[in-house]
Amino acid sequence: MIIDSHIHIGNSAWGNFTPEKVLEIINDIDFAICSNLEGIDSPVFKSEKDCNLEMLYISKKYPKLKPLYVCQANLTENISVAREILDKNPQFIGLKIHPECMKLPADSDKYDKYLELAREFNLPCLYHSGHIKSRFSSPKLIYKKAQEFPEVPIILGHLSTGPKHSHIEATEILLDSIENEKANLYVDTSWIDFLGEKLNKSYEDTVMLIKALRNTKKGDFTHRILWATDCPVGNFNQTKEAYTKNLDIFKQVILKNFDKKLLDNVLANNAKNLFKI
Repeated sequence: MIIDSHIHIGNSAWGNFTPEKVLEIINDIDFAICSNLEGIDSPVFKSEKDCNLEMLYISKKYPKLKPLYVCQANLTENISVAREILDKNPQFIGLKIHPECMKLPADSDKYDKYLELAREFNLPCLYHSGHIKSRFSSPKLIYKKAQEFPEVPIILGHLSTGPKHSHIEATEILLDSIENEKANLYVDTSWIDFLGEKLNKSYEDTVMLIKALRNTKKGDFTHRILWATDCPVGNFNQTKEAYTKNLDIFKQVILKNFDKKLLDNVLANNAKNLFKI
């Protein structure tokens, strides 16, 4: 089994990616955890209610796509819409939060009601985590808020979209959260070794991340790592051929540096357990 823990559908700056087009790209994947870009960053921007109801409809039509509920914390004054949709539709397996697109710092109190819902419905939250110095989506800001909600699994999508020093600092944040039991942080591998669209074929920073979480002071915490691509964001994610090639290279690197058990966990089992797929 393979689960891509971070993909999208929708009309965006990267192009108009219908569910059918995305499913063609990820044809060989068993499941993908998906959010609607039209509620995040899109020329046809939709309200929180509309974008999530559309994602719900698509996920029912295409069961391979497991939906995340997109949170518009910068716009939403009344959380009752989110509560009603999540209460009536257990198909949503998590929340999606993108502080960078919302231009709302990740430690803002405006996120609290959504995180309270995540706690109530026992759902993880996938965050876009940006450069370590980002004033909106830095892993430092996400970690600060995560410590206020230690019961909620919070995923640092991308580990941070910055270069190696950002990844090093974000990894240190993960280690601090684990070793000092301050928050329930996870991480996905999307973009980690793609800098400016070019793949580092050694997956150097991903290997660094795995080694760090395998050897924490509390033991092996590699169950907190989820394989993901951010498809179709990034030119390397926009054809089936490129997507499959990058996955194949990832598999080879993990098997060379670790073992098949870890590969299976990162590619599927960790996400299956976290999202209860």
